[in-house]
Amino acid sequence: MTSVIGDLIKQSVQGDRIQVNGIKAVSLLLIIWGYFSVDNFLTPANLSAIMYSVSAIGIAAVGMAFITLSGNLFMLSMAATAALSTIVFASTLHFGLPVALLSVSVLGIVIGSIQGLVVGAARVNPIIATIAVASIVMGIGSYVSGGMTVIGKGDASWLGIGKFASLVPNQLVIFLAFAIAANYWVERTRFGRELRLIGLNPITAAYSGIRVPRTLVIAFVVAGFSAALAGGLFASQASQGNLKMAAGLDFDAIAAVLVAGISIRGGQGKIIDAVYGAIFLALIGNLLLVHGLSFEIQLMVKGAVVVLAVIVAALIARGKVR
Repeated sequence: MTSVIGDLIKQSVQGDRIQVNGIKAVSLLLIIWGYFSVDNFLTPANLSAIMYSVSAIGIAAVGMAFITLSGNLFMLSMAATAALSTIVFASTLHFGLPVALLSVSVLGIVIGSIQGLVVGAARVNPIIATIAVASIVMGIGSYVSGGMTVIGKGDASWLGIGKFASLVPNQLVIFLAFAIAANYWVERTRFGRELRLIGLNPITAAYSGIRVPRTLVIAFVVAGFSAALAGGLFASQASQGNLKMAAGLDFDAIAAVLVAGISIRGGQGKIIDAVYGAIFLALIGNLLLVHGLSFEIQLMVKGAVVVLAVIVAALIARGKVR
């Protein structure tokens, strides 16, 4: 028994797991603090608000984790992709919810594929490439919608406000299913091993016969799909879409990835870690909100958390080198 406990402790404090395990512990402390400091923190209504908040951002964070693991930093077109997806979702909702979801999925895959080809095959800097694509996507969205809100004419209540077993939002079920499947894919398949090796050393990976461009295209496709799906979740809540609905999604997804300890250098961390990061940020946002702090204060706190996470990750990496 003692040896088992020792192994578990050793595993929990490994350099590349310290940060995410710390986030889990702090999240638990935040829940306890919320219980004692806020009268209605653990009521069904507030818990439901937290679950809705974490779902869309969590899906985007899972997609962003693929890019970060690949060593390509971040995809800065997520908010734009999600924003355009809200418009496409609302515009196609009269055909039915499945068609609307399929439409945004195809849109995300196309946008992700383009960026994957530009970064993976043409070897363009990922930050420059994704910012440029974001500008194009926002331009398309503005042209299609005329800068106006598009009202959907169908029923999206199953996705927007529906709950599984009358308890858990369907959005959260979709998020968790997506995250678990993505984590299994990366941890248990050849693609995942190739993705990590590319993130650690793309030159060595290429010399080893790994299909670097193909793997990067797939990573960007997943990220584009996740951004579009997040946009679909946003749009379903009010059956409408506009270019402002996904504002801040890039930062939220990046923040969730970084605070969970997924290495900005690539190759280290797990997809599931992004889930813990998204939950942590959702708890912080909710606590700040119920305590009556302004949106500006919330932004400052989130920014400070990200800076702290980067510093902690750097210190951990320095300790591992020593």
